[in-house]
Amino acid sequence: MGAEVKSETIDLNGKSVLLVSVKNGEAAIGTCFAGHTDYSGSASTQTRLFFIGTDPVINLICPNHSNKQSDKLVSFCPGFQGYEPKIHDALGNSFNKLNNGDSLAAGLHDIFSLLEDGVYTAYMSDYYTTDGSGIFFWGGYNISHEVRGTAERSRIIGPDQTFKPCFLVPTEPLDYFTARTRVTTDEQVKHRSVQGIVYHLSGLHSALLKGHHGAVSCTDKDIPYSCAVIEKITEPYTDIIYPEAPPPAPAPATGDGEESAETEVQPAPVAPPKPVFVPEGITGFRSPSVKIPLNAFPKDMLRIIIEGRTEYKPRQFPVLSAKLSTVRRKSVSNNVLPFSVLEKSEQMPDCEMIESAYAIKKLSDEELNCLLRGDVEYNGEVIVSPNFYSSIVTACNFLQFSDTKRFVDFSIAIMDNPDLVATHEYVAHRAAGQSSSKKLYNFFKNAVEGGDAKYEKIIPVAQTFVNRYKDQAK
Repeated sequence: MGAEVKSETIDLNGKSVLLVSVKNGEAAIGTCFAGHTDYSGSASTQTRLFFIGTDPVINLICPNHSNKQSDKLVSFCPGFQGYEPKIHDALGNSFNKLNNGDSLAAGLHDIFSLLEDGVYTAYMSDYYTTDGSGIFFWGGYNISHEVRGTAERSRIIGPDQTFKPCFLVPTEPLDYFTARTRVTTDEQVKHRSVQGIVYHLSGLHSALLKGHHGAVSCTDKDIPYSCAVIEKITEPYTDIIYPEAPPPAPAPATGDGEESAETEVQPAPVAPPKPVFVPEGITGFRSPSVKIPLNAFPKDMLRIIIEGRTEYKPRQFPVLSAKLSTVRRKSVSNNVLPFSVLEKSEQMPDCEMIESAYAIKKLSDEELNCLLRGDVEYNGEVIVSPNFYSSIVTACNFLQFSDTKRFVDFSIAIMDNPDLVATHEYVAHRAAGQSSSKKLYNFFKNAVEGGDAKYEKIIPVAQTFVNRYKDQAK
């Protein structure tokens, strides 16, 4: 029996959301838990696999009994030698259809038939071609290591906030990179509306199914890497209802209706705070980028989610499990890529910046001045966090992502304040990314030459920044 793929666009708070249901899918692309395959001896870690066909492609080691707030250890699986012809053709056909003007539902139909049963959403979004820490993604996962931003629930963003994943994990080994193919994609990316196809993996990271060479070209040519994103909708959520603030009490007035200046104003009685209301049951189901209430789901799609399973082991799981012990040949590093690509990757936004951008809507100058004075509250409300150090870190990341000029001013003000010395080193490393800022150059130059004790922790970073700035000016 062939896969049954249905799509429907729903209206959600004035925005269109594409939903796609898959029934009797081939389960040739997806994720599944593989049990305790980590050989470190820890009984609290579980392994989750992203697979394509009969090959495990990405290995995620989930610590703390797969705690959703814990980042994963991620690595490219050993022994993977490429897609099966059927899957390769499906990815290529979908990629071509999207760039020929087909809708997401029509263009991705061949890929949806290869997925596990369930309900998915698809949309377009720009991605950064890194692992979330300034390393170009293609060769950034040769060794299993903890990757920031791979937790399903970010402590900084919060559990109720939606977000769009924006970092990449490869599904092809770097052995596949060839300069000849890259020359071809250098020209092609100029005319593509869709540069890649990704499948959401975990947290802020997605697996790149199609477009690896294009990612190299887009990075080198400063072209936005726009991807068609596939996310599986699995997680139930419950909206907490917060009480509305009571209206202000009217000022007392005299008999003729005018307020008396001589009358002593008695303080209005303070009403006890209304309790937060947590409804019974769930409000709906969600993926990282969208929260859909139960009443907004088409009935047949809601039934698939409720009656199905979040993940299940595909029929080829014994083969996947056996291939996990394959010994990898010598890994190829990112050094085979153009140096300009690696350099530009270091300057892209990282996970901390993205998390801070989602956690904070805006920061006024008054709030920043409060932080500079060592206060974490403004007008009786917490600005960012009750923890001062965490507030400074998050505010810096937010400004660096959203407002470079204010970020430079805020960073200099922090590093110039000896009372905030605990944050100096972190802020200096952040500010060092603005390599072309003359204002930062002058500040760091004065700090190096002045020898003031309050700059002690930033001197190594300042010296490096000054040297780089001079080299660029030559």
